[in-house]
Amino acid sequence: MASSDDTVEILKEIRDEIRRTNQRLDTTNGHLDVNNRRLDAVETTLLILAAQHRFVVRYTQNMSERDDRMEPRLKGLETRVGKLESE
Repeated sequence: MASSDDTVEILKEIRDEIRRTNQRLDTTNGHLDVNNRRLDAVETTLLILAAQHRFVVRYTQNMSERDDRMEPRLKGLETRVGKLESE
């Protein structure tokens, strides 16, 4: 049977190891907090970029549609100007 001093030493070693484990967990949690903040910043940036991308796509589509509507009008004007210049 182990002596009282041996038992005390074993319990002290267990206590010390638990403290070291808790310190490592605290460090790991700190790293996770930093990484979570970074991921939040990345997510926010991606959401902003997605909104800007949607705006650019809508603007480009509108400009394209406007060009399609303008083409027949421009052709008509060119024809009328051509007739006026030839008179």
